[in-house]
Amino acid sequence: MRTGETLGAGLKVALVDPEGRRRAEAARLIYENGFHVEPYESFDELRQHWPQAGLVMLHDDPAALEQTFELMIDQPSWLPVIVYSEGPPPERVVDVVLQGAMEYLAWPLDAERLRTRLRLLLSRKRTFVELRRRAMKAQRIIKGLTKREREVLFELASGNSNKDIARNLSISPRTVEIHRANMMGKLGARSSQEVVAVALFADLKYNDDQREERYRHDLLSD
Repeated sequence: MRTGETLGAGLKVALVDPEGRRRAEAARLIYENGFHVEPYESFDELRQHWPQAGLVMLHDDPAALEQTFELMIDQPSWLPVIVYSEGPPPERVVDVVLQGAMEYLAWPLDAERLRTRLRLLLSRKRTFVELRRRAMKAQRIIKGLTKREREVLFELASGNSNKDIARNLSISPRTVEIHRANMMGKLGARSSQEVVAVALFADLKYNDDQREERYRHDLLSD
């Protein structure tokens, strides 16, 4: 009998792992926790049969992970992602989580830990998924701005007026208005409040000394 008969409640797990024996073992553990498993050998195979619901469990591959997040931005539903690998270094775990994964598990998977993490994931899924979608979209939009437009965005999100922004950036108020209008048009923002919301979701930060933008992809949860 499956140990987690009601845990997954029919939820599908898209399992991506290029190594057959490891993929089969991971699929078995997931199934025993009450989930339906769809195994894939590669990200390309997953992309051709993209699931509309559930979650993605991915053996760590930097390219596949980045492609998964990029693909999801334009999908109708954002799926939680769990990454796993053998003996991952702490810095890699942090990097993967900051990119947007909900969890990083060490292989071989511990059945009890997997069950616990899946239960937690289900309880937080809705809040996490919506916040992560907004954050990723905001980050992608902001990357499409010019450097000056990002500077104006940061100043505006910090609560500064056009005059303050002009003084801080050593440009004229009229130039600020032009950059501000262009920036708001690209963001699709109709008010300063919407601009601030985009900046908050992207978690836009600047280096105080060089005033060059940097992005910190914080793990968002409820």
